[in-house]
Parts: sequence; structure tokens; C-alpha cells
Amino acid sequence: MSPKSSTLALGIASLITAALVLSGCSGSESGEAVSSETTTSESSASSPSAAAATPTLRDGTPFIGERTTIETGNDPEAPSISVSLPPSWTQGENIPAGVTDALSSNSREPSGFMPNTTVTVENQGTATKDEVLAAARETIATLDGWTEVKYTEIDVDGQQGFRLSGTWTAPNLDVPLYAVMTVVAYQADDNSPVYLVSFANQFTDTTNMQTSNQVEEINTSIEFG
Repeated sequence: MSPKSSTLALGIASLITAALVLSGCSGSESGEAVSSETTTSESSASSPSAAAATPTLRDGTPFIGERTTIETGNDPEAPSISVSLPPSWTQGENIPAGVTDALSSNSREPSGFMPNTTVTVENQGTATKDEVLAAARETIATLDGWTEVKYTEIDVDGQQGFRLSGTWTAPNLDVPLYAVMTVVAYQADDNSPVYLVSFANQFTDTTNMQTSNQVEEINTSIEFG
């Protein structure tokens, strides 16, 4: 990893730290693990083309959460972000240093893990979107025991990003963590800085479709502005 990439990747590194501190994040693109694959592109449910339709999960189930504004820190140029927060989730509790917001499930898994999502929003200055996204993916790969399951390039409300799922081994857990990272390189216009916007979701019970659906709703409902 180049020095520049190392600098850009600090945001994802803080997400990794948050996962260790919180002992729980949440996210699954499906209820079961699948073989590793790369998909060239995918439009988020929150993309402009889907904005007029009633938002739903991939199986057609309507979103059930409340539109919630994400805390993005004190930077006045940082993007305004909102998601659909499922009824059984809470915002803003136990936020560790380096993380701008946290969303957590109120249901503990059999492993004792509390599914949750940590969010970071960081100014990347003059870095390009491609540089920011490449550095983020490189840094996620440094997680202990990381095994990539699926990588998908996505458009999130008109912004370039990717969604990456996989498993890794947290030092404070006896079971593997399944993680979904939604990472976006947000830029308001050509004269504005690029912001690394990251949603880190983790959980341990890959058979729990309710958790999978809740995380899918959070990840596919991201909107800017």
C-alpha cells in the first residue's frame, strides 16, 4: 500500500477499531455465505432512478424503518446523510472515538454479539474518488482473518461507491464476524473535497433473516442531501 493510500485508509481503520470496541456491528447481503465474486455495478435502492418508487428490500418487502438523519460531525462541508432505521434499532449509543455515528440492534445474538452499524465521514482533501475507494478496500483486507465473500460497485444516490461483504476474526469473540461494508466517495461538485463515507455492519448469526433484512434496509436506504 502506498503512503498516500495509507493516509486515505485511516477512516476505514477507525471503523475496524470501532468494531473491536463495540463488540458488535451488523450487516449481511444475504442470510448465508456465498462464494467470492465481483459484480461490476449495482444501483442502490436510494438512487435517483428508484427515488419515486416505494423503497423495498430485494425480495419486495417494503422498508419499515423511520427516516433518520446520520450524525456527520462538525465539518460544515460534510454531506447530510439519512437512512431508514428499523424499529428495533437505536441510534447514537456507545459511539467510540473516530466514529461519527452508530446504529445498534436491540436484540442480542446467541453468540452474545449485538449487531450494529458504525458510520464514519471523513474529508479526504484532494484525493480522487478512485483513490479513496481503492484505499478503503485495501484497508478492509487487513482485518484479521479477512475472507472476502462479495464485492459490488454501487451507485448510492448518485455517488460512486462499493459494497463489500466477508468474514473476519475479532480478538474478543469466539465466533467469526460476518461484515458488510458500504463505502462511498462523496463529492458535492468538482470543486469540493471528496469525503469517505463508510457504513460498517457486522453480525455473527448468518441464518437470522430478520437481522439480514434490517441491515439490508439500512445499507440500501442511504440518501445524501
